[in-house]
Amino acid sequence: MKVLSKLVWVAFILPLILWSCSPVDDPAIIPQTPSTLTSPTAGSAIVLKEADKADTLFFQASIPDFGVPGNYTYALEMARGGTNFATVVGLGSSTTPTVKVAIGELNKQLVTAGLDPEVAGNVDFRFKTTIDRSLSPLVGAGTTLSITPYKDAVILKNLFIVGNAAPPGWNNDNNNPPLFRDPANKDLYVYTGFFAVGEFKVLEKLGQWQPQWGKNGDSGIGVSVGATEPPAWVISAAGHYVFTLNLATKTFTLVPFTGAADVYFPTVGIIGSSTPGGWDNSTAMTNINFDKHLWYTTATVTNGEIKFRANNAWTINWGAKTPISGRAELGSPDNVPIVAGTYKMWFNSLDGRYIFIGG
Repeated sequence: MKVLSKLVWVAFILPLILWSCSPVDDPAIIPQTPSTLTSPTAGSAIVLKEADKADTLFFQASIPDFGVPGNYTYALEMARGGTNFATVVGLGSSTTPTVKVAIGELNKQLVTAGLDPEVAGNVDFRFKTTIDRSLSPLVGAGTTLSITPYKDAVILKNLFIVGNAAPPGWNNDNNNPPLFRDPANKDLYVYTGFFAVGEFKVLEKLGQWQPQWGKNGDSGIGVSVGATEPPAWVISAAGHYVFTLNLATKTFTLVPFTGAADVYFPTVGIIGSSTPGGWDNSTAMTNINFDKHLWYTTATVTNGEIKFRANNAWTINWGAKTPISGRAELGSPDNVPIVAGTYKMWFNSLDGRYIFIGG
């Protein structure tokens, strides 16, 4: 009887074992389709006029398919043509497939991004859609439009660092390094560099203590009002930090720099069709002893282009596409466009950021 019982048990369990060893089908992949720009259509030519700056442009999106039902939010994003959205500018969002953008605001963003006024330029647009479910956003393909901006009086504010944690000490006119303005957001500033133990603030005008910027709580920024001055930022441990300041949102971040900070260059200079040495000879920049990554020079240039390069050779060079300010990439084939004039030029070899200050 015991043998029979064992045989019955084996006969019962064997199909289960065989079933458990059979291949398990992978879960079905739900196809998803992102939104794309349907209007204006690809290749459309749009000429912006200052007289129409209060009017609105309508950007129409196709309906996305997340594979499940839900409510969508459509965010319109813009970038200079041909940059593969390396720098993205948000133009607004909507819970309907139509995002409205004021012509004046669009023109400001185009000029800030480096498009020449009164000249047609390619601009890429795309939609990033989200759904009220636990699913990742869908980013659509870019659509290129030809847009001619008008001359806009975009006010580009320059900000400078001051304090005993920074290169100039508490001197408001001691070759104070500028914060590097973001080319796509005129209200966003970044300063990556070495800070000593101490404090620092931010000034708007060299040689003047007002207005000055400082802390307002753990993440907010405050500006001086009359004799009332905001508290300084405090550095308790010397090292390299990334400091960001956003005047629009009135916020800041101050975090340790996590990259390699021990790469230094004997020389750095500017070179290009607009410089005195053309494409053959570098014009030397001067290093700040406090921070070996910060370089500056005052140069008179012609209309043309420039790059930054180290050691008077092409082995190490940086390039970018945006005028006035930007972030140059190591080994980039791009050249920085520049208009004739005399500029104080600053370059940070730690993160590639640069800014040209006229006057």
